[in-house]
Amino acid sequence: MRHLRILTAFAFVAALAACKHKPEMTPAQVAVEDMTQFQAEIRKTVKDSARAEQLVGMTNEFQQLVTSAAANDSAAVAAVEALNADFSATRAQYDTELTRARAGRRDNLKKLSDLRARMAAIVTDDEWAQLKKARVKVMDAQMNALSL
Repeated sequence: MRHLRILTAFAFVAALAACKHKPEMTPAQVAVEDMTQFQAEIRKTVKDSARAEQLVGMTNEFQQLVTSAAANDSAAVAAVEALNADFSATRAQYDTELTRARAGRRDNLKKLSDLRARMAAIVTDDEWAQLKKARVKVMDAQMNALSL
């Protein structure tokens, strides 16, 4: 009987511990959390509130561009898969679709590169350097969330 009470108590403690377990975050949740922390870091690092808010706005633009790039990549993959399923698809159709996909990817990368340059231009070199670790973390999280 004593062993049963001990086992019951142990099971109860184990159940309570399991309830306290924090569920693992999805890549999208990690990206949102990292972006929020990055924006807070921007507001802390960039002392001029107008420039800080401008930079925060640019992080939102970055997020939209990455999401758009992922959607374009998914659409391109779907188009190529549809061509692959169509046994009458020609080489020219594949070439056209792949050319369109490459052009879209090039356009997205140019937009992201231009945005990064605009972001760097509104802060001092010291502020940009201070934000590097958080910036890299948030960009990696965004790419991870979208499987890029």
